[in-house]
Amino acid sequence: MRAEGSATGRPYQPIEAYALLSNLHGCALVARDGSIDWACLDRFDGAPAFSRLLDAGRGGHFAIGPQGGFESGRAYLPGTKVLETTFTTAGGVLRLTDFMPSPAAGHPLLVRLLEAVSGEVAVEAAYRPLAGFAEAFGELRVTASGATGSSVTGSSVVGVGVPELRSDAAFLVEDGRAVARFVLREGEERRFTLHGPGGPAGASPAPRELLEATRQAWSGWAGQSVYDGPLADDLIRSALTLKALTYAPSGAMIAAATTSLPEEIGGVRNWDYRFCWIRDACLSFYALKKLGMVREAEAFFGFVASVPERDGGGLRPLYAIAGEADLAEVEIAHFEGWRGSRPVRHGNEASEQHQSDAYGQVLDLLDLYERLGGTIPGALRERGIRLADIAAGLWERPDAGLWEPRRPEQRYLHAAVMNWVALERAGRLFGERPRWREERERIVAWVNGEALHPDGYYPQYQGGDEVDAALLLAPMVGFPVDEAAFARTVDAIVGRLGHGALLYRYRGDDGLPGHEGTFLICAFWLVDALAWLGREEEARTRFAALRALRNDVGLFPEEIAEDGTFLGNFPQAFSHLGFIHSALVLDLLAEGGPEALRGGYADRTLRGTGARRVPAVGAGAPGPDGPAAPGGSAHEAPATATEDR
Repeated sequence: MRAEGSATGRPYQPIEAYALLSNLHGCALVARDGSIDWACLDRFDGAPAFSRLLDAGRGGHFAIGPQGGFESGRAYLPGTKVLETTFTTAGGVLRLTDFMPSPAAGHPLLVRLLEAVSGEVAVEAAYRPLAGFAEAFGELRVTASGATGSSVTGSSVVGVGVPELRSDAAFLVEDGRAVARFVLREGEERRFTLHGPGGPAGASPAPRELLEATRQAWSGWAGQSVYDGPLADDLIRSALTLKALTYAPSGAMIAAATTSLPEEIGGVRNWDYRFCWIRDACLSFYALKKLGMVREAEAFFGFVASVPERDGGGLRPLYAIAGEADLAEVEIAHFEGWRGSRPVRHGNEASEQHQSDAYGQVLDLLDLYERLGGTIPGALRERGIRLADIAAGLWERPDAGLWEPRRPEQRYLHAAVMNWVALERAGRLFGERPRWREERERIVAWVNGEALHPDGYYPQYQGGDEVDAALLLAPMVGFPVDEAAFARTVDAIVGRLGHGALLYRYRGDDGLPGHEGTFLICAFWLVDALAWLGREEEARTRFAALRALRNDVGLFPEEIAEDGTFLGNFPQAFSHLGFIHSALVLDLLAEGGPEALRGGYADRTLRGTGARRVPAVGAGAPGPDGPAAPGGSAHEAPATATEDR
């Protein structure tokens, strides 16, 4: 395992060292030292322009920072995804402001503003893009206004080009990089804008105007929150992360911003998460709706209604962000992976699996939307009825399960519970049907009877002995669990899967070599389950410990190793929705006790507290055309005038 980049000697940065930028089309990750080591500027799931995150020597980057030693601190501007990094050196202080404006009206895709706050500091900016996962860097050329590069061939996954850098700093080509070195004195500033291939010619939009427009768009969106309790800033920060992972043109939400960050350092559990898992997105939009952000779920309904059905009907577990179903998995053999974790993957063959729990998640989100006052479009109603019919016919068959093991299918209890959800919500939404009612009753009888382990707990699948953290969700979706059996299940999960406040999702063989870290959302599900059982002190202690695990800018990973190291793709939507949900569950518990947690997601959303008012579709929420929010479609930031740099 190699821990340093062969080209620069710069070690791989910890996953927790990164912050996320987004414009709801593409994204970038910025390290604490001012280096952009990952960026897919045009589309979340597209070819990267910077990829040093996954190969310290071969991958591209765009670094800005002091030439000598420094200490850095950083924070997002309140209620935004605008990042400020402060470098403190012996000679002075620098402030680097990074943001991604809306791509509307030919705006730059990424802007970096560097200013000297005090003293004087020697600075180096180094620009080295790579076209996708190409096997070699293209030629860089310095221009009067920055630097440009060319794409090269040699990989099955490459971009059509590299971004153009425009700046008021003077660059030269050195060791394959475009480098600018200069001294900034108090009050001086340098500007850097990245334009995608084929970006607008001529003067760039005024960076300071773009900054203000971007700041207002994000903070305006954050101001919709219906929660005003002690955790307001934390919850908005997680909500902003969920919003930042949403692809505005389609309404789809990606699971995470990266591909191939490992679940085990040096292992093979490295997957591409830059796609929309139907289940994850439904749960994420539920969390946003509970905070009052209702438009995002409306846009997602259009995505669900438009994606192609698989052969024989039903939904695939995941789709590309514009609805494409072909996610062929390709290994990028010449990339070494983060800290030597091979293979690096583009695409995800889990799209070919059958995961029946997704039907329940879609119908549950539709139920919440209608109960908040929304009207479900006719095409989506028709798809919802088809999904319920599929759930009624398939719930007894084995499926791939929530966790996508690379093993033969089983009759997972979690899948059966979510098929019950599909049938229960469909009855309320579309009118009860005898077959739906009959199959619901059979599911309850099977889960609480034949499928129950002889020791009285709910196992992962029928006939198995392993426990599964996914079953912590059962009472939270309103499934009529046997409370004594559920309490035994919780204790078994804590005993077998727990590590302090953290939790593994399962321990059994999943068909892959090696092992993985603790799965963060499962630890939040445990908080919810303990609250449902009335074990409030235990739930709050665990929640406080989990809250403390965020990085310095409030971001959660997918997994955490037992030594506290972040693992997996980052930042992870699943983890942030778990944080939001657990916080609001505890808020509801404090107001109404365990009884206030009974029922499903919609039932709890319709119960306000002193800190959270009940959201409503069309009541106090912005309409589909305003106010502006960052991103595309009805979410574009306002256009600004252009001027010379």
